[in-house]
Amino acid sequence: MAGIVTFTVETASLDDKVIPALTDEMSALGLKTTLPQTEGGEMALPAGTYGAVIQIGDQTAQLKHYYRSLVAIMRKLKIKGTYLVNVSQEPSFVCGKL
Repeated sequence: MAGIVTFTVETASLDDKVIPALTDEMSALGLKTTLPQTEGGEMALPAGTYGAVIQIGDQTAQLKHYYRSLVAIMRKLKIKGTYLVNVSQEPSFVCGKL
């Protein structure tokens, strides 16, 4: 079964140099700034949001993996702010602030 994972990081207060580094880190995880539309084409995600279509076997394990990955990236890039990770097979999310 497929689902969508999205990461959203508050980017309004980030330095202009941090956003490209964040995008590079998210790309390394397979996340993009667009998602495929069911009618074809790509849908652009809001600023600071990255997503991907994933195969979901164990949603809890997937959520933990992506949550830990995002927190590690934010710490690596010294990003302080709010975040949200959502896995949408059955709506399940974590959010917080570093």
